[in-house]
Amino acid sequence: MNELRDSIIVHADRLLTPDGLPPFKGSQMRNISEMFDVDVVIENGKITDIRRHKDAHITAKLVTPGLFDVHTHIPFVGSRSKEFLMRAQGRKYVEILQSGGGIHHTTELVRNSTEEELFLQSKRYAEDFLSHGVVGIECKSGYGLDVENELKQLRVIKRLHQTSFLKISSTFLGLHARPKDRSLDDYLDELKGILPYIKEENLAQFVDAFCDAGAYAPDEIEQFMTYAKTLGFDLRLHADEIENVGATKLGIELGAKSVDHVLKISDSDISALSRSNVMVTLMPNTSFYLGEGFAPARKLIDSGIAIALGSDFNPGSAPIYQPSFVMHLAIRFLKMEPEEVLTAYTANGAYLLGINSGIVAPSFSADLVLWRTSEFIDIPYMFQENFVDHVLIDGRIAI
Repeated sequence: MNELRDSIIVHADRLLTPDGLPPFKGSQMRNISEMFDVDVVIENGKITDIRRHKDAHITAKLVTPGLFDVHTHIPFVGSRSKEFLMRAQGRKYVEILQSGGGIHHTTELVRNSTEEELFLQSKRYAEDFLSHGVVGIECKSGYGLDVENELKQLRVIKRLHQTSFLKISSTFLGLHARPKDRSLDDYLDELKGILPYIKEENLAQFVDAFCDAGAYAPDEIEQFMTYAKTLGFDLRLHADEIENVGATKLGIELGAKSVDHVLKISDSDISALSRSNVMVTLMPNTSFYLGEGFAPARKLIDSGIAIALGSDFNPGSAPIYQPSFVMHLAIRFLKMEPEEVLTAYTANGAYLLGINSGIVAPSFSADLVLWRTSEFIDIPYMFQENFVDHVLIDGRIAI
């Protein structure tokens, strides 16, 4: 059901929401407001009041802000199931990539797909996210690795934004893997040449790069990223996932909005991040799926850093989209508290994407999840169960 009303009232037996204004850093991530037997009053897509229960159109056991997945690799097509078996037999991510698998394999599939095929597959994935309470997702290019196909991916993302109820943010990730068919200098020049066009056509909000061993070194991408920033793009980095190559330090120097993964981050990096406004996006799905160590979330949060969570949904290293499973891993292996998980997946995620959402309070967008359980901890505890009853996006009943 997709229903739009000028006004709608949601009754919550229990309501949980981050309390304050984002970004929430460190101990602030545990600041959760809890209310019982209240109505959330919505008018023209915005929350206008939270009051004692009088009457309502919909009732839920638990209401929270909508979830934001701030790091996915939609759009893509195809499978990399053979690599799953290769890794189970001991092959490493970089080894598979350098042998022509990994990102390069998906790139061939994307290049050989039509724009319509890519859109239809991506639309299905977006609907899967929505059905699990995700109201906003970040989508990346990066499986084109040439001008024609990177732009094809960005057009698909823009079409998703125009046709979906979901709040879609777009990222240009042309620097996802090293080119196989031309020199690095030529490739960088090609990508620099299309950045003004991408900006003019509003095809991307962010520019990202995979800055790590086997991908791009900081000194290879610094000039490119600086140029992107001068054009008005916000910056993000895949940083220090495989080895510590100085990517986090580069992200801080560039004033990136976030550094993502950071499995191999150092104590000095954490100290520098704590003195900056750079957020950290953590994706325990990827560590789980690759059988690697997990990011030092506890150190990051206890150092006063703002954390967002994402799935890293992609066909190779994290073909898992369910936020309940990300939450499960975050609590179990990242040692995050449930309150921190809720804040990371809602208010901090929305803030990172530049969306006025993620908090249930007057003046914020009416992006809500209505759950069939009164206990938030049930969601990561029984991660295979989908507790979503209704999803509202801008006051519209999307699920």
